[in-house]
Amino acid sequence: MGDTLHDGWNYHIWTEAEDWPRYQFYRFFGTESGGCLMTEVKFQGLEMVDDETETRTCTPHFVDSQGIETELSNTVTYEGELTPLLESIEPRYGPVTGDTDVTFTGVGFVTDISAYTIIIDGIHCPVSDATETSVTCKTDKRPGLVESSLEIYIEGKGDVATQGKLFLYANYWSMDTTWGGEFTPMHMESVYVPPGLNLLVDVNKTPELNAVIVEGTLIFTPETDENHERFFDARYIFLNGGTMEVGTEEHPYTSKLTITMHGTVYDPYLPIYGNKVIGCRRCVLDMHGIERTPTWTMLETTSEAGEDTVTLSEAVDWQAGEWVAIASTSFEGRESDQMQIKDVDNTNPDKPILTFTQPLVYRHYAAIE
Repeated sequence: MGDTLHDGWNYHIWTEAEDWPRYQFYRFFGTESGGCLMTEVKFQGLEMVDDETETRTCTPHFVDSQGIETELSNTVTYEGELTPLLESIEPRYGPVTGDTDVTFTGVGFVTDISAYTIIIDGIHCPVSDATETSVTCKTDKRPGLVESSLEIYIEGKGDVATQGKLFLYANYWSMDTTWGGEFTPMHMESVYVPPGLNLLVDVNKTPELNAVIVEGTLIFTPETDENHERFFDARYIFLNGGTMEVGTEEHPYTSKLTITMHGTVYDPYLPIYGNKVIGCRRCVLDMHGIERTPTWTMLETTSEAGEDTVTLSEAVDWQAGEWVAIASTSFEGRESDQMQIKDVDNTNPDKPILTFTQPLVYRHYAAIE
């Protein structure tokens, strides 16, 4: 297991930069006689259990080079209730300049603030308040490009299970420090978001940008006013191993955002991805708005071009002011309509009628043949 071999203990520690292995079996071998002579083997790692069981007892087994398996007498018991669990973080973002009070909420916490060690992106976050269900700390400034990470340790209880939740140090679009003290990007300029940088778009409208290349994280956060609308304009957005977040399943985008991709069919193409596009290569693309049920449905009757209403085949909770896309039903795939809802008539709740702010451009066929 070690990078170098010697008498005594040999260690191999996987760093965060490596992919942590998920092994069920280990095999040791050597090229010389006695090359695998061992008297004791010790493993320290994480056991991943993909179920909701709170208590799990494991019996270790040892298999030697001859394939003979021995069941060890000692057992190991995992108790879920003994592990502090992180459930939410508020706020989820803060500026890299620090001075943000962050509250972590969960179960199994303690009231003694001296028992906590909280490390965000490798930087200590001093604790100011703690209860049995929450702990609050104040962030320090974080310079440079650093991969986001979170460690919460409670003396006497061990590490808190963070469930993959993170507080993100963010560079805000509106701050000149994000752009090296210069101006924010101007018309047809390109923007590069390198790994380790979380760029939070907090302006109401950007100019039309050329290319936005994201290898870090590009974040759009909603405003408290549900009618607030933000506009983002670009010709290309390419996520190259990066993340673009417009709300998540747990934290949906609750105000309004319009992302407009500019260009024509004759503009230069990104290889494979095309133009006027949000390209995603080994990326995370999160887009979650207010949940609507259902997210799509079918027409009850055919709607002709020039009409401003459609009848649906089932009840919906869609609202006036929202937009819907009506797919093409012809041989031409481009004959779809994007319509804004003016009114929802639920006189017959199982067959609601949508009225739009403008007439349909194309005919949309609805029948069973």
